Amino acid sequence: MNDLTNLSAYTDYMTDANRVATEQLQKNLQNVDEAAKKKEDAALFDACKQFEAYLWEQVYKEMQKTVDLFGDDEDGYASNMVDYFKDDVIQKLSEQTATQGSNSLAQMLYEQAKINYGI
Repeated sequence: MNDLTNLSAYTDYMTDANRVATEQLQKNLQNVDEAAKKKEDAALFDACKQFEAYLWEQVYKEMQKTVDLFGDDEDGYASNMVDYFKDDVIQKLSEQTATQGSNSLAQMLYEQAKINYGI
């Protein structure tokens, strides 16, 4: 007769090893899924902030048109330089405005998009 005691111990060992490997794989998959969700959330919120910044930029540009100081510049050089820096300043100001406050338009858009798309 063959002794099957060692075979039983071996199958128990392999069963436990497979269970541990399966649990580790499940943990890894959960971590990957959570990381993907965080990345997706961050991308969505960034898009909302960019949209709000664009809206503020349009508001500031329209406001600026009411006080245009270099409209009658003869050589055009001063006007071109002012336009270049003015656009940059308006863009930076818009980005800062969009990121201020916890009740910003970007935050509201983000929360609504999460509800609408089940994120």
